[in-house]
Amino acid sequence: MNALHTLIIAYGNPQRGDDALGPTAAEIVKSWQTSGVKVLSVHQLVPELIEEMKQVERVLFIDAGMNLDGSDFQACIVAPKHSRRFFGHCENPANLLALLYDLEGHAPEAQLLSISAHSFSHGDAITEDAHHHLQAALAWIRIYL
Repeated sequence: MNALHTLIIAYGNPQRGDDALGPTAAEIVKSWQTSGVKVLSVHQLVPELIEEMKQVERVLFIDAGMNLDGSDFQACIVAPKHSRRFFGHCENPANLLALLYDLEGHAPEAQLLSISAHSFSHGDAITEDAHHHLQAALAWIRIYL
C-alpha cells in the first residue's frame, strides 16, 4: 500500500445547481480508488482542513467557477497568501495554505481546478453544459493523478 501523497478537497453545495460540480467530481474520483489519494467533499473550506493538508505532498482543490473565458475548466497553482486578517468558516485555498505554512513552516504544492458553471439556483440539478465541463475536468484529473 502506497503512502498518502495527494489530497483532493472538492467543495460546493449539492443543492445549488452547478455548485454541485465539486462534490460530484469528488464522488467520481473517489470511485477510482487511486492509491495514495484521499478525496474529501465539503460544503465550504474551513481551517480544520489543514490537519488533512499537512499530511500530503500536494492538494487539489476542486470547485465550480464562473467567467472562465469559455473554457471547460481552469487549473491554476495556488500559493499561500492571507487575503484577510482573521480566519473563519468561509476560507479560500490560499488562506488555508497560508495558515498551514504559519503553523507548520511548510505547505504542500497546491492547485485549484475550477469547473465552468452557469446556474447556482437552489434545488436545480447540474446543467447539461456543466456536465460536459465536468467530463473534461475529470480527464485532466486522471492525468494529474
